[in-house]
Amino acid sequence: MSNIKLVHSGGNSVSLTTPDSNPAANRTFKLPGADGTSGQALVTDGSGALSFATVASPYSFTQWYMTSDHVINTGNSSGNEDDVIENWAESNAESYERLGTAPTYSSGQFTLPSTGYWKFTAHMIFFHTSGGVGDTFAFSLRKSTDSGGSFGVIGMTGGRVDGTTQPNNKLCWTVSAVTKITNISTHRIDIFGIAMATTGGARVQGGSQSDITNTGGSALLIEKVANL
Repeated sequence: MSNIKLVHSGGNSVSLTTPDSNPAANRTFKLPGADGTSGQALVTDGSGALSFATVASPYSFTQWYMTSDHVINTGNSSGNEDDVIENWAESNAESYERLGTAPTYSSGQFTLPSTGYWKFTAHMIFFHTSGGVGDTFAFSLRKSTDSGGSFGVIGMTGGRVDGTTQPNNKLCWTVSAVTKITNISTHRIDIFGIAMATTGGARVQGGSQSDITNTGGSALLIEKVANL
């Protein structure tokens, strides 16, 4: 085994040497032509060319809230409804700070800024503005791999508001899931309400997070937990 030894003026040295096991073929690593910036790492392109690059953080998070109630129906018809829950915006809490790059949001769908394993935790506050309506329903987290053309469930929770429940009695359901994002151009996430009664003024509560005097509303935490 051979090595390259760099000797310090004080007498000690630093050496570069070959691997412990014989490589499968001759290897050539080409050093970059300029220094990187502070905190960057030396990375390879897989073909032996080395360069300095910023390594993406394995963790990031953003918080979201609903700017206003998502109304299931005006209460003038009967039956159940499946509905994408909308009205989301990034948190406006006075001391909120995101870590990393935020997802983008449009028309009920979230697009992630990078590939990796992403965790979604939604706290959904559901209520009826009038009583006497029994309502068995569910909230699901869904993922699309075709730019929102179709969705599959990645997490679900459900429950029932009994017909004896008083109007405006607000109950919270939490749904959480981790999913693998491999394509940021075509993968989408949404929150979906299933079989919610269209009578009784059913709605998912929204509300500002800007100060502690507000009653608040439904909330969503989006976290990147690992790189691919």
